[in-house]
Amino acid sequence: MSEESFNLSLVSSHNERAGLDSSLTHTQNDVERRYQQSLEDLNYARSIQSMMAPTAAKLDALFPQCMVYDRPMDKLSGDFLFVAEQDQMAYLAACDCTGHGMSAALMTVLAREKLWQALGKSSGPAHLLTRLDEKFRAAMMNGDTHAMRAIGMGLDLAVIAYQPAQQQLRFAGAKRPLWIVRNGKLLEFKGTSRSIGGAYWRQQPFVETTLQMRPGDSVFMFSDGVPDQFGGPYDRKLKLKGLRTLILLLAELPPADQHEFIKTWLTSWQGDSPATDDQLLLSFRVPTLEE
Repeated sequence: MSEESFNLSLVSSHNERAGLDSSLTHTQNDVERRYQQSLEDLNYARSIQSMMAPTAAKLDALFPQCMVYDRPMDKLSGDFLFVAEQDQMAYLAACDCTGHGMSAALMTVLAREKLWQALGKSSGPAHLLTRLDEKFRAAMMNGDTHAMRAIGMGLDLAVIAYQPAQQQLRFAGAKRPLWIVRNGKLLEFKGTSRSIGGAYWRQQPFVETTLQMRPGDSVFMFSDGVPDQFGGPYDRKLKLKGLRTLILLLAELPPADQHEFIKTWLTSWQGDSPATDDQLLLSFRVPTLEE
């Protein structure tokens, strides 16, 4: 090869490399731009989710001593809080839609809509869940039924209807429990063992429990993301046993101090373990005569 040919080959190789570097830089910039756009979209979607949530004023008006711990696994959450008032009863629900992230967040939009529709003619928590299940399944039938059932579209929730004047509480759950701490002891009430919607149909009525509350009682509802979180010295699930310990500690604190405590406690428990699901925990305290 002549010296002239060799030099031309070097120039050609250099130009090709420069073109490749330019192409890679362009691709990298495009990826970064798309990534930033995705982050902005997710943050905007999270803002919309926050706007759909009950306002602090509404929550405080119906449940004055209430605490809400809401920690999504990602930017968006499939867990949400539902608050409403009807027939002199204050409704409060902790809801957990199938999955997490974008798909679960979209499910919350449908679930909120069907909850409001179901509440219209419901006579209590169990009736609300029955109507919600009917409306949710009817909505799913408008699409590909087999595909939707294959991925188990649905939600689990615990819902209460509270009458402050009588200090009476009615509870029903779809695979979610209600816990009450009374005088340092934990009382547990199971929900019905089926979901709203979901992959399986069970001809099982939702059971309702009526409780006479006492001043100072602390009421807790939560999604399964809390007990299912891994952490601790052996990187194991918190499970219901660990959650019982946490709930008993929370019940000793004023509601105003509970959020910071549970946030610190669960963050410490989780450590370096990745989040496994959205987390939602609600509590409210029945006022004492002095409050």
